[in-house]
Amino acid sequence: MPEDIYKGNNDYRYALGVRGKNPLIFFGINPSTATPDNYDQTMNKAKHFALYNKFDSWIMFNVYPQKARYPACLNQDRNDIIHKKNIEIIEEILPNNSTVVAAWGNNITKRVYLFGCLENIVNTLNNKKIRWKHIGSLTTKKHPRHILYLRNDEKINNFDIEKYL
Repeated sequence: MPEDIYKGNNDYRYALGVRGKNPLIFFGINPSTATPDNYDQTMNKAKHFALYNKFDSWIMFNVYPQKARYPACLNQDRNDIIHKKNIEIIEEILPNNSTVVAAWGNNITKRVYLFGCLENIVNTLNNKKIRWKHIGSLTTKKHPRHILYLRNDEKINNFDIEKYL
């Protein structure tokens, strides 16, 4: 039986979704206002892509866990304590051999520290045998697209995270 996943508080969200036997995992840049009882458009899109592609559940993680309506509203400097906690929670929840969709778009360039956060996450997860994917085409700047702006029937494609980094 799938279970709701929510790790967070008023300022930070580390994980949100539903965990079943075969979840599709998403990585965005930062969380917005969604909760288990009130999904936003991005979470509804994650749910759609998971179910459309025959996964039984979905979980959204983020490169940085600070809640902000827009990435440009993130703090100028990284908080190392919440960054470390983000990695710990991701490592705890993310199953081995998961299919993970990179979905941060060009917003990874909004703060200097975001790319470093992603590198730390990827390095920590190396032992989990992740199958990295992206949906649709890459942006013109070669970043994986944010899922909110994709058609509902876009295909899941392989994503070479090592080459990207």
